[in-house]
Amino acid sequence: MKKVFYTMLATLLLLVACDNQQAQSSAEQIDHKNVEQQQSLVVVTPWEITSTDPSKSGYIFQRLQLAETLVEVEDNGRLVAGLATDWQHNDDASVWIFNLRPNVKFHDGSLLTADEVVTSLQVALTKPTALRSALIEEIKALNPLQVQITLKQGLVFFPAYLAHSTAIILAKSAFDAEQNIQQIVGTGPYQVVKIEPPQKIEQVAFKDYWGEPANIERVDYLANSRSETRTLLAQSQPNYLVFNLDAASVHRLQQDSNLAVQTKSIARTIQYKVNVANPLFADVRVRRALSDAIDRQGIAQSVLRIQQGEAEQIFPPAFADWRLEVAQQQPNYAEIQQRLLELGFQRNAQGELEMAGKPVKFTLRTFSDRPELPLIATALQDQWKQLGITVEVAIGNFSEIPAGHQDGSLEMALFARNYGMIPDPTASLLTDFAPEGSDWGVMNWQNVTLTQALQQLQITFEPSQQRDLKQQIAQIIYTERPITPIVFYQQNVASHKSLKGLELDPFERSFRLNKLSW
Repeated sequence: MKKVFYTMLATLLLLVACDNQQAQSSAEQIDHKNVEQQQSLVVVTPWEITSTDPSKSGYIFQRLQLAETLVEVEDNGRLVAGLATDWQHNDDASVWIFNLRPNVKFHDGSLLTADEVVTSLQVALTKPTALRSALIEEIKALNPLQVQITLKQGLVFFPAYLAHSTAIILAKSAFDAEQNIQQIVGTGPYQVVKIEPPQKIEQVAFKDYWGEPANIERVDYLANSRSETRTLLAQSQPNYLVFNLDAASVHRLQQDSNLAVQTKSIARTIQYKVNVANPLFADVRVRRALSDAIDRQGIAQSVLRIQQGEAEQIFPPAFADWRLEVAQQQPNYAEIQQRLLELGFQRNAQGELEMAGKPVKFTLRTFSDRPELPLIATALQDQWKQLGITVEVAIGNFSEIPAGHQDGSLEMALFARNYGMIPDPTASLLTDFAPEGSDWGVMNWQNVTLTQALQQLQITFEPSQQRDLKQQIAQIIYTERPITPIVFYQQNVASHKSLKGLELDPFERSFRLNKLSW
């Protein structure tokens, strides 16, 4: 009898709990009644949500189409209208006026006006964002649908900065009284339901979106740093869309008849930077020797399993004006080692290189968020070992690279650099090759001629003169090797064949979720 009583009591408590949960759910601002009846799409990537601040996680919010920028980018790199319909500048490109799209609603129901644009961009300027290198002097509203931005000097490619993920435009309700960003309230085809750092975001389609509406009602974002786990997730359920798969996983998933695997070249280069203050890397001839010892073709074909992915220069073929005519070469280890011996290195009885009686060795830092990086690091380790150089590979968190840059402990770092986040790579170069260096750029290296060429490029309108300056800059980087490219990156994505409309963005700005359907 007691057993029956407790069973009935447990059932009653469960029903009460369910009723309370339903009541709480009905009080929420977003109506999930129809959403729960549909299958949600789960987007899986390795990138964790570290903050609601766009300066730290804006690229995630932009890719998930929760928030948008004034300027958008086509697949060929051409800048097009976003939240701004068009823009104009004065004669020297130091004053820009952006005309806003009318009747655009934020997710809280408020309308987009110049005031929201001014607030979002001004807050972005107080953070370590791309806009800080754009030399902005003033941002002001001319009228409710017009914003004027004045620069300290002319910058012909300035609109490209406004396509960057840290320049997303948020509603007033996203900020507290001190202008801290408390929540993501944007204008995209999806709106936030819940953010659970560091791994999860829940979002639903925004019914009042100004552009092409989303077909899939609910999307969940999941961050998982392990490529093996992401591969298993791709095969586990038909509603998973999985990004950043390593080459071995791609081969495995291609054998699954239920899955579709897409691969696309993107504006990202896998490269390494060196601390030029380190005596080993101070001599450009040593930097060139290390570069010449890399079997780029072997890494591209064996590690990434792609053809013609080797990178002798930092810009992929999409950036034609920056490309140099350089030959692809296979390493001759005996010849390269002889060059090092002529520089004063010695070879001991074990065949190891020494300098001043000490073995030549250094630590290469990288991270596993991009699963191919540790594999490439191991390949570099083996190739440089053939010169007699000992390399310790340290695999940690990606944040350890900028931290090592800041405290001076970094010797070499291997990473993938996206030159398309700001569609004109000049913007990235201004940051990466600044005389003072940058977290993901040069370290204790500068070149006056390169700095002057970058400054001139900012105010040059004539295309042929622009190309000459780009060629000059690219040649200096290629010759000096403060940053050395290895291979060009390809994005690998897996989804169930029932998912329709998948398009990969070569600039990695959007997952284009609103184009998907079941």
